[in-house]
Amino acid sequence: MKASEYNQFSASMQKKLKPDERASYRVLNVRPDPDNFGKFLMPAAYQIPSTDVVYDKTKGEFVTIAAIERIDNDGNPVFLNIVFTASNLGYLFLNGSNPIHQKIYQFVELCNYNSSNKDRNEADNEAIFYRVDNKKEAIEERTLRKLIVRAFNEAQGLDDKKVKEVAMALGIEAESTEEIRNLIEDYAGDNPEEFLHVIEQTSLEGESVIKEAIKQGIIKNNVQESAFQWVETEKEIFKYKKSSNKNYVKELVEYLEENNPNELSAIKTRLG
Repeated sequence: MKASEYNQFSASMQKKLKPDERASYRVLNVRPDPDNFGKFLMPAAYQIPSTDVVYDKTKGEFVTIAAIERIDNDGNPVFLNIVFTASNLGYLFLNGSNPIHQKIYQFVELCNYNSSNKDRNEADNEAIFYRVDNKKEAIEERTLRKLIVRAFNEAQGLDDKKVKEVAMALGIEAESTEEIRNLIEDYAGDNPEEFLHVIEQTSLEGESVIKEAIKQGIIKNNVQESAFQWVETEKEIFKYKKSSNKNYVKELVEYLEENNPNELSAIKTRLG
């Protein structure tokens, strides 16, 4: 095809960035590298086709589009290379003040390889990249960062007993407690959501023990005294400060695990 045969779409399909406007795109399926913190798993370079066929709703027909850099002396198109690189973390950045970027923008906004293109032909074309919503992505990255910090802090705050319980739950094995701690902290940084879920589950197991002991009349929550006590002897197990929206059972479990594990074991023994 001659260059003049490409991009014969309706005016309604024209796309253009303002001179001070920017657009960002990223190749799909970029994943963090579990073995290299801050690195991502993707090809060194991913070049998308420079031509495509799209449907022009105004004309009611298909048109061939292309990212054309220039036209040679015979009227043939010289296509632009549109490449997502690993060195750029899989991103493609376009600037409205750059004429070449304007040509790329026109193409990537209309082509079927763009998963963010609501008019793309999904049936016959596999999406390769998407347009980045900078504000949304910034919020998501900040949320993930907070989650990682929370998980890492939880991992660092585990006592030796809890470290062994969590390691067992995660299938982590090592010779020393310090080695186990390192592996748990690495896991927390790489899989914060799953790690926090495991931490919560180990806490919930302790809570179920306490709740069942209360149900069976082995211990009780003396609300007037703000304390958990043994039913038979009324000996105080743990005294708490009253506060709204506070989980006293969870507080009791955390206290016993850290300060009096023998008492917690005695409660479990009584349950049989």
